[in-house]
Amino acid sequence: MKVPVMMADPNVAIEHPEDDWKIWTVINPAVWMMPWFIVLMVQMWMIHTYALALPGYGFKDSVRVAEPVAMVAPAPEAKVAQVQ
Repeated sequence: MKVPVMMADPNVAIEHPEDDWKIWTVINPAVWMMPWFIVLMVQMWMIHTYALALPGYGFKDSVRVAEPVAMVAPAPEAKVAQVQ
């Protein structure tokens, strides 16, 4: 059975699309999927560790919210020159 890949060109076709499932007998997900998930988990752990260590992010900064705000004396009023 010829299945056209591109409708514009009927000469381009997949030879045996009904046998596509056989690729999984060669590329077994049981071999590569769990190591790949472990690599992704380590990468995610490293990125989140870095991001939560940045100032302003993470749980350690929520403690600062309860601290009182530092009071600063107001700035003296500036003299404004008047134009006549």
